[in-house]
Amino acid sequence: MAAGGKSAVFLALIGNGLLTVIKFGAFLLSRSPAMLSEAIHSFADTANQWLLYLGIRRSERPADDAYHWGYGGERFLFALISAAGIFVLGCGVTVYHGIHSLLDPPEVTTSWVSFAVLGIALVVDGFVFLAAVREVSRQKGERSFMEFVRTSSDPTLLAVLFEDAVATLGVLVALAGIGLGYLTGSPVFDAIASIIIGLLLGMVAIWLAVRNRQLILGPAIPDDVAQGILAYLDEQPSIETVRRVRTRIVGSDRFAFSAEIDYDGNYLGKLQAGWLAERLFELSAGPSEQPDDVRSAQLESCAQAFGERLLDALAGEIDRIEAELRARYPRLAFVDLESDDVGAIKRAKSRAE
Repeated sequence: MAAGGKSAVFLALIGNGLLTVIKFGAFLLSRSPAMLSEAIHSFADTANQWLLYLGIRRSERPADDAYHWGYGGERFLFALISAAGIFVLGCGVTVYHGIHSLLDPPEVTTSWVSFAVLGIALVVDGFVFLAAVREVSRQKGERSFMEFVRTSSDPTLLAVLFEDAVATLGVLVALAGIGLGYLTGSPVFDAIASIIIGLLLGMVAIWLAVRNRQLILGPAIPDDVAQGILAYLDEQPSIETVRRVRTRIVGSDRFAFSAEIDYDGNYLGKLQAGWLAERLFELSAGPSEQPDDVRSAQLESCAQAFGERLLDALAGEIDRIEAELRARYPRLAFVDLESDDVGAIKRAKSRAE
């Protein structure tokens, strides 16, 4: 995750923590259902963003012997837990309290404190929301906003973006509900505002749960990246065919790519033509009459050296291709270009025939 994305999560954590304390204090003074909904909302956001931040920190651990592809999936797991928390605390409790207040209206005391607290909340939530929007604009590049939302592998930034969008909208809904209740003297508007806020949170929670489920299952990398990699491989003179391509998102902006490659032995062999010519010249320049066992040993040594050089050339070519792919696609954390033995066997059979 980019440093700006982590900063957006941390900023949201601090902002919502402060708002939670302020809103619960305002609820104790006003007994407003909408204010309680806002307080629960801020508490849920604080807890969820703490989970998101914890997931970020844990996912940054390097790969080890236990987890060869690293811990990037922890970010998705904690984001999924966060989505469950939003649904239970944010949506469930808020809607329940709103319906209860609608059926059994409490005595609501509306004062300037409620409006002042919501005004502060609007400023803080709006500031955090704009910070998340700026980070999304920076990361999405040339992609449209909807394409970024659909393809992004960073659920934490999207969670902050949507949570604070709902938080900002929720403050406006709470202001409308409390204001209408103050003007009409009816607590119904306040309770309805509470239900609306809860339903908005439920929508965000469901979307985040669906997206994080997809990321935990390990979806394929974006199609434009995969096609770009394949196009690069097709351009390499040392590669004949590419088979059994597999890709996977293994973390936030961390991709894995594997394929079976049919390398061109003719191309790799031509690279050794100069060396082979020198060795053959050395052999031919020796004494014309040598025992068969000496001649055989020399040829065997030459063949072994040629085989070693051919394998070294193949290994060097694979290393070069993988290094260039990582340079072109920094998000490509794991590359596995396995030699396709089946293709080599088929070629050998066709030549024998």
